[in-house]
Amino acid sequence: MQKKELEVFSEASNVAIVRMPGRRFPGSVIQGDSLSILRGLANDLRNRLREHPDEDLRDTAQELFDLLDGRLRHYVNVLDAEGISLPFNRPPPPEPEAGEEEAPE
Repeated sequence: MQKKELEVFSEASNVAIVRMPGRRFPGSVIQGDSLSILRGLANDLRNRLREHPDEDLRDTAQELFDLLDGRLRHYVNVLDAEGISLPFNRPPPPEPEAGEEEAPE
């Protein structure tokens, strides 16, 4: 972990706006528990659309889930490395890609 100065534009609960050093534009901070909720909603949406006839809609839902899932897994890995407990239940392991077989236990 490093300590750096950030420009803080808003400390509003669950919607902080900060600019990292070297970045042109500020970023919106999503707390880990909120990120977990967003990932869960994207997962629900993706699962409900699995049989939908619109392939583009299914692909968009999958992409949304993948982006949020990747961010959440990065968050989990960083907190694990720092010895910080998670503010939510650990997400299940990633699902195997279509055509991949699960590894034997």
